[in-house]
Amino acid sequence: MDIERLGQSPAGRLIPIQGQDVRHGPFAYFAFMPNELSDDVPLASPSWTAIARAANALGKLDQACTQLPDPKLLIRPALYREALDTSALEGTVAPLVDLLEAQLLGAAHLSPEAREIHAYVRVATEAFDVVRDRPLSISMLAQFQAELFQYSRQQPRGLGSVREEQVWIGPKHRPIYEARFVPPPGDDRLKSQLEAWERWVSETDSQRLHPVLQAALAHYQFETLHPFGDGNGRLGRLVVVLQLLRNGTIRQPAITLSPWLLKHRTEYQDNLLRVSCTGDFDPWIQFFCEAICQQAESLIQGATNLRDWLEESRQTLHDKRWAGKIHLLLQDLIEWPLTTIAETARRYGTSVGNATKMVDHLVEAGIMQELTGKSYGRVFGSTAVMNIVDSI
Repeated sequence: MDIERLGQSPAGRLIPIQGQDVRHGPFAYFAFMPNELSDDVPLASPSWTAIARAANALGKLDQACTQLPDPKLLIRPALYREALDTSALEGTVAPLVDLLEAQLLGAAHLSPEAREIHAYVRVATEAFDVVRDRPLSISMLAQFQAELFQYSRQQPRGLGSVREEQVWIGPKHRPIYEARFVPPPGDDRLKSQLEAWERWVSETDSQRLHPVLQAALAHYQFETLHPFGDGNGRLGRLVVVLQLLRNGTIRQPAITLSPWLLKHRTEYQDNLLRVSCTGDFDPWIQFFCEAICQQAESLIQGATNLRDWLEESRQTLHDKRWAGKIHLLLQDLIEWPLTTIAETARRYGTSVGNATKMVDHLVEAGIMQELTGKSYGRVFGSTAVMNIVDSI
């Protein structure tokens, strides 16, 4: 950690800490305590231009959702992509097909990585509903953190509560002196700062502070405070969407930032740290807004591609004069790109014979493919849909 720069920062202060590292013994070092957030943030003209562009991009994305026959045609695929990439930013990696199989098999049958990513989908889906009726709070996020690691083999200490131990950010299993950043100690000072963060997020006057700017500032503060033993990055990025939903900036939770942030991981981390070192929010605000603009554009293109695929596939079914529940299965492939014969029969309340015919028709038309190569326990999916999701 750059003690010299952080020691002179106008954005916070260094506080002395002591502790015991089970690997490296006792330590005496410093942690960074950020100042409380303010509504009065001096920004340069390019930052305000970036904020306006980001707001416009969010408006276009929200409009694109309203033009779809069902917003889920974009929201669910976008959430799959977000789950994969927000987890990858924290070092948890699994392919898309594993995440989709979780919808069929249940989390208990999957790899630890796939279970963790699947848990994020469940947490985010719940959070999108909850935040429409309840203000954001640390207790709400603590509950989500517990659900996020429900199936993890190595659950963090203090699951579902604000951490009480000292943590640091840097190479795994290295001493605190080699840390990239050391957030505040897990004592009353952290709790006080989190209470201030919660008040600021709930009470900030949107007439004075643009919602995009508020989301960017709240994300910086959340990541700097690092309130939980694990999952701070995933929850902090989720909070961005929850804030925008809560204040009405967006009507549908379609925006996702992690796919773009994963491609710019080093710049993402550097910009957050730069704020702590310099107190200058401009580079971070402009970077954050660029992430919104780029992702909104990608998601709008993804929505267009999914709509086009659906229309072409419907025309194929029409040309072959296939009617009935096969049309429901076709549309649901956007939200659920994988299925089995048994799952198809269950979902559409039909016999195994009819489910087999529906799936066979879609395979014949090239809309679905058999993915396992087995003669039993077969899984079918739309590789076209999965390729579109991978490109979002």
